[in-house]
Amino acid sequence: MSARRDMAVWVVVVTLTAGVGMASATNRSGCWKFADFRINWFNGGTGDYFKIYEEEARTDADAWDPFTDVLFTPVAAAGTTDHINAYNGFYGATGWLMLTDITRYSGCTIYQGRIRLNQTYLDNGSYSRTSKEILACHGIGRLLGLTTDTAGNKGCMSNTAPQPSTHDRDVVNAIY
Repeated sequence: MSARRDMAVWVVVVTLTAGVGMASATNRSGCWKFADFRINWFNGGTGDYFKIYEEEARTDADAWDPFTDVLFTPVAAAGTTDHINAYNGFYGATGWLMLTDITRYSGCTIYQGRIRLNQTYLDNGSYSRTSKEILACHGIGRLLGLTTDTAGNKGCMSNTAPQPSTHDRDVVNAIY
C-alpha cells in the first residue's frame, strides 16, 4: 500500500443521494478493527443526539454494546487511544448527513475514530429520529470494522433499522 493511500485511509460519507454500498458476504471492512473488544466511548453529542448515541452504542438491549462482544467504556473526554468519539453539529451544506473517519491508526489497528452527524440537514424537518438513530448505529458499526450490508440483512448496516442485525452482531463478534 502506498504512503499516499495509507494517509487517505477511508472516510465514510453518507450523502444526501444515499447509500451506495459495497457488496460483501460478511460486510467486514477489510482488516480494520480496534486492538481488542474494550473500546473507550466518548459521547460528545448534544441534546437529543447525546441520547441517540447512547441508545445506539450502549443502552438499548440491541445496541452494539450489549448485543455484541464489544464493551464501550464511557469516558469524560475525547481521546486518541482506543477511542470512538461521537459528535453532532451544524457542519454546513457539505452534502453529507454522517461522516465516519479513522483519525489515528497503525496498520489495520484503529486507535481513534470519529462519527459526526450533520444537523444542517438532519434538523431541517426531513429526517425522523429513527433516521438519525440508523445513521448513528451505522457510523458505530463502520468504526467496529463493518461495511454497508447489501445482502438483505435488516439492520443499521443495511440502513433499514436502528439496530445492528444478527448478521452484523455475528461479524463483529468474529472480529473481536
